[in-house]
Amino acid sequence: MTLKINLDAVLDRIYAESAWRAAHRNDVYTLTPDNERMLSIKVGQGLNELLARMAGYVTAWNYNPNLLQDNILLNLKLDGDGLDEDILQGDITEALAFYALLQFYGEQDTYYGTGWRKHRAHIMLLLCRPSVQ
Repeated sequence: MTLKINLDAVLDRIYAESAWRAAHRNDVYTLTPDNERMLSIKVGQGLNELLARMAGYVTAWNYNPNLLQDNILLNLKLDGDGLDEDILQGDITEALAFYALLQFYGEQDTYYGTGWRKHRAHIMLLLCRPSVQ
């Protein structure tokens, strides 16, 4: 299975969460497309953290923030084909967004850290689930 994830989807999630946060607190810096390079580095760090946990399932991967689409490619070796790719892609997108937000808004680990750990755990549960025959 090859998963293709667009960095823009991760960044859009980050921008939306940051805008919501800034709308409710005056002292919060809003992350915008001007911060794209910094955020893409944080997303790459989150991907490395995730890949370390997914190592038993990943046969090849690539992260290239300079591409227009499909910036993150993951080739996975899974037992069976009962896994819903859309759910896995969504969880990876959310996990990477929460990781970047955690790195930027670190004082709120109770929310962003929990989101990162929740999606990371869900990814692993999806991967280790036996196939449906």
